[in-house]
Amino acid sequence: MTSPAPAWEHATHVLVRELHGEDYELPPRVQVGHTVIGMLATSTWAIEGVYLATAGLNGVDLTLTEPLVPHCGVSVPALELRMREPVPRVANTPHPQWANRMLAAIAAEVISPTPWYRLDHSCAGHHLGEYDLLTARTWGCNTCGRDPATEYAPRFEAHATGMRLDPSIDLDITIAVCPSCHEILHQPIAPSVNELMYGLRPECPQCGDRQADVVTLNTALPAPVGVIALAELNPAEAPDFVCRHCHHQW
Repeated sequence: MTSPAPAWEHATHVLVRELHGEDYELPPRVQVGHTVIGMLATSTWAIEGVYLATAGLNGVDLTLTEPLVPHCGVSVPALELRMREPVPRVANTPHPQWANRMLAAIAAEVISPTPWYRLDHSCAGHHLGEYDLLTARTWGCNTCGRDPATEYAPRFEAHATGMRLDPSIDLDITIAVCPSCHEILHQPIAPSVNELMYGLRPECPQCGDRQADVVTLNTALPAPVGVIALAELNPAEAPDFVCRHCHHQW
């Protein structure tokens, strides 16, 4: 009869790092054969991957394993909703039974993510004001530029950017975005408004940077971020984009 393996042989560890920080620091307690849950300190906290500790050339390496977490991550608040208890946001080695529950919750979120609006979020209570609606009807979605004049125009929603014109006034700047972009902006590992907006536009053919401002001849309303209004240009000579980095026009 085989004796049971020591508890540490199948231990699961939770490691934490910053979103744009370096790789995880592996403490000595992480041994080959252990499971590691990688947690990112984003604005809402997210699981970015589940790993198996394997033998590497210079010690222990981390290899992705099941459940395979998508690039947008898994929301820690969504895990708490499923597990009905808080998830510590610090590096720890949980009890095996609790770790298995957390891994099961991660697997469930990978298959069927909890909608962001069911969780506590920064856009709660925000709505589009008259100016935001007028801007959206003229320029479209503030991130992807979806044209509001098309037959099947999207329904615009208010996204709180976290920025303020006046720090002394407790009022976040909101922008009008389409539902698809709004969902991306609320992913567990989400881009900023600028990262999403410029990421959807072409890179500059001269410098290769991806910061293309859209050129328009429409000066009826102040142009939103990412749009340059140049009324003095001849429509036949107006470029489509201007690079914010090198100012190349194309």
